[in-house]
Amino acid sequence: TLANQAAAKGIEALIVTGDRDAFQLVAPNIKVVISGSKFADRVLYDESKVEERYGVSPKQLIELKGLVGDSSDNIPGVKGIGEKGGAKLINEYGTLEGIYEHLEEISKGTRSKLEEGRDSAFLSRELGRIITDVPDVELNIQAGRTMDFDIVEVANLFVELEFNTIFNRIPGAPEDKLPEEVATVAPKTPAGPIDPDGDYITIDTPAKLETLVNKLKQSDKLCVDVETDSTDEVQARLVGIAITASTGEGYYIPLAHGAKAQPKAGEQATLFDELAAASDAPQLDVATVQAALAPILADPNVLKYMHNAKFDMVLLRRNGMPVAPPIYDTMIAAYIGNNAQNARYGLKELVKEHLNIQMTEIKELIGTGKNQLTMDQISIDKVTPYAAADVDMTLRLADIVDKPLQEDKDFRHIFETLDLPLIYVLIDMELAGIKLDTDALRQMSSQLSTRLAEIERDVYKVAGLEFNLNSTQQLSDVLFKNLGLPTQGLKKTKSGYYSTAANVLEGLQGQHEIIDLILENRTLAKLKSTYVDALPALVNPRTGRIHTNYNQIGISTGRLSSSDPNLQNIPVRTEQGREIRRAFIAEEGHHLIAADYSQVELRVLAHITEDEGLLTAFENDQDIHTATASAVLGIPQDQIDKYQRRIAKTVNFGLIYGQTAFGLAQGTGMSREEARVFIETYFEKYPGVKTYIERTEKLAAEQGYVETLLGRKRDFSQLADLTGAQRSRAEREAINMPIQGTAADIMKQAMINLHRQLAEQKFKSRMLLQVHDELVVEAPDDELDQAIKLTHDVMSEAFKLRIPLKVDVEVGKNWLEMTPAA
Repeated sequence: TLANQAAAKGIEALIVTGDRDAFQLVAPNIKVVISGSKFADRVLYDESKVEERYGVSPKQLIELKGLVGDSSDNIPGVKGIGEKGGAKLINEYGTLEGIYEHLEEISKGTRSKLEEGRDSAFLSRELGRIITDVPDVELNIQAGRTMDFDIVEVANLFVELEFNTIFNRIPGAPEDKLPEEVATVAPKTPAGPIDPDGDYITIDTPAKLETLVNKLKQSDKLCVDVETDSTDEVQARLVGIAITASTGEGYYIPLAHGAKAQPKAGEQATLFDELAAASDAPQLDVATVQAALAPILADPNVLKYMHNAKFDMVLLRRNGMPVAPPIYDTMIAAYIGNNAQNARYGLKELVKEHLNIQMTEIKELIGTGKNQLTMDQISIDKVTPYAAADVDMTLRLADIVDKPLQEDKDFRHIFETLDLPLIYVLIDMELAGIKLDTDALRQMSSQLSTRLAEIERDVYKVAGLEFNLNSTQQLSDVLFKNLGLPTQGLKKTKSGYYSTAANVLEGLQGQHEIIDLILENRTLAKLKSTYVDALPALVNPRTGRIHTNYNQIGISTGRLSSSDPNLQNIPVRTEQGREIRRAFIAEEGHHLIAADYSQVELRVLAHITEDEGLLTAFENDQDIHTATASAVLGIPQDQIDKYQRRIAKTVNFGLIYGQTAFGLAQGTGMSREEARVFIETYFEKYPGVKTYIERTEKLAAEQGYVETLLGRKRDFSQLADLTGAQRSRAEREAINMPIQGTAADIMKQAMINLHRQLAEQKFKSRMLLQVHDELVVEAPDDELDQAIKLTHDVMSEAFKLRIPLKVDVEVGKNWLEMTPAA
């Protein structure tokens, strides 16, 4: 609208954008400038340039969009009509109306596509049309001039909104006019180092490398960071290394910066495109750098600081530069010292929070989305200040995040004896990976496809019509309108139809046979897409194995999590879910050992609560759930049936997670009154458990945290301010954390001990996976018996409780078909 008004007044309008939709506005006095990264590599489009690019005039572009569509804006167009064919039709007939008036003149194949896509063509044209007459919008150039404004207020607003790039463009804003807290957030030299005092240097010749190494050798500490072309630490290529021994300076060693990255044919250049990579810039080879840095990184007298050390150490080790202890990970230190609060522990966030310095985000270098580049495609002169600042800021951050560890001996103990040593264990596990039987998964995929097709046919049959099973709205209509299932108590979605979420469908089980079919369909479809079909794509082509990534922070209890794939979420409660484990296999000449802590959380509960009933049951090696059912129901243990044991099991584990009578009733089919009585009787028989729950709720509220037996803490400082459901949920989490957190700490200690014993005794066996309370080890057949015994003994002795830890060990050629170890 503004461009047309300017043109009408004889003013030449330039529309600067990364959106090529604007080409339809091009006219004699309107031109479009498509800009590249940071407004570089600009291309000016006038009428002739648009016609040269698309084969039609700017005014006809909207007609072309009607035929061709635009996938980026979800505009369908006419299926089967491409840009070249569409332009030919527009040139011949002028408009969509002209084309459809002369269909009989068009070839049969194209005519058929046009007839089928008539509605879509006209709809697509309207969807793609830019409105040029927005009401109540009037061009007033004078009104657009920036006059007086409050510099400080604008600066503060830019900081709040994180407008970091344009912060330095605030006109007339010298640092002495800005408040101190604002002036230090963003630098006043946009293209320079992040901190004005930082001395950031590129090390790109052997002579410079030698000078750097001599400098590093004079210090008893250093900080190192790597730049790569991927976040997959097992496949990523090492692009460069940043290193420093002092704050205020940083050095970047480029190793693998490559050729320019050009946009793909037909793709739109965005404002984040980086086209300045220089492949001919001097850089060093890995062998030279390895010879220089490996001795320093292996020196036991040098403390090596890193942020997210595991990633850096994997890359350095893969390139012949293993990092030996002592190490210091500022990310893990910040996590522990912050009482495991849910927060962001990235370097940029921590530096902004603690040092009040706004660092350059990686997206400012490599962009985002489909046009994102990799670090090797970015010029060395741009990566140097970015990478060097990372090590400089990590070193500056170290003293700050270490303060809580200095003030709390438990923090220090967890950091130095568990979480840092565990890094070395996880590196070995991740690099080892586990072999995958892709043929077994393909066969399972085929079987699931067959079953899903059967379910779909059955659903259509009982519903009396065909519909899209994946459409929640269509499913809702079928269930509640066509089949008339009860809607009492059900909530409607924002779109106005009844929810078909899993908990809703589970509440309708028994009302109609279609419900069980739909639930089975969802379970199998998720299993197929998330695991069966996805796992083969995650096999490393170089090793032929799957390498999961373990995460040490993020879970407040201290448990490990994993990703790519998420092994913790592989379902084991259903037969089909368990079948996935069949695909995880041992290498030829090896067996898998699965060692599982038996009821470790309940054993921890018995230890913490000192409840005589629980302690006696475990000391006598009784089945704890049968013993509980017997104690609560007053029935001899040999007369307890499966249903009664299941209820007791639900209570034993449920109470750890703060389960209520309502929750127990829902989970077991009991009435709420029966559940209430069962829980009350449980607390009478196990009074230590009730005392623990009450004591922990009080502690969390009064001292603001709870902790594990090994001293790992979780923050609950906000508990006193919470009410209602929020407070109840927080109290449940407080009750659970010391138990689940202690179990997690015990597992970590076992992993560290087993890793050390395997190395010291020169075993070829190696740990591969850690899932929940289970460790999976791969052992050569000739040391299988010794490996089984060592694994069992080390795990059993990882931590001394009032009652012994029990470890169940199984062995097999795959993770499913296993037999108890002798």
